Amino acid sequence: MWTCNICGRVFIKTKQPHSCKKVPFESHFKNKELAKELFSILFKRIEKNIGKCKIVSLPCCVHLFGTYDFLAVLPKKDSVEIRFALDRQLTNPKLTASISMSSKIYKNCFRISTKKEIDGEFIGWLKDSYHLKD
Repeated sequence: MWTCNICGRVFIKTKQPHSCKKVPFESHFKNKELAKELFSILFKRIEKNIGKCKIVSLPCCVHLFGTYDFLAVLPKKDSVEIRFALDRQLTNPKLTASISMSSKIYKNCFRISTKKEIDGEFIGWLKDSYHLKD
């Protein structure tokens, strides 16, 4: 693990390219009330069922950091896009993309537009992602 001495973010790779710039959390959710509600539900379910995590607000999106940066949330007007890594490619109707990042890691992307979609199966995948680097 490598910690940037400027912003304090922790990465798996030494000298991982990144932006040290942070933006106010609320700026991501301006005029996006549904996205804010979905993020709040998601965050509470993660902390209750998976483990503690820290919110890191970056120019591009909001990241959740457990033992490493395991999840990105991109707020949209009527939904949130969720991106997370797993050691397998998912196949699910809600999946919008599954991209091979290496021979062992896939980035899985979902668009969530209702709280019902943050179900047990989805939280299970996030739990696997949260513990992927343990």
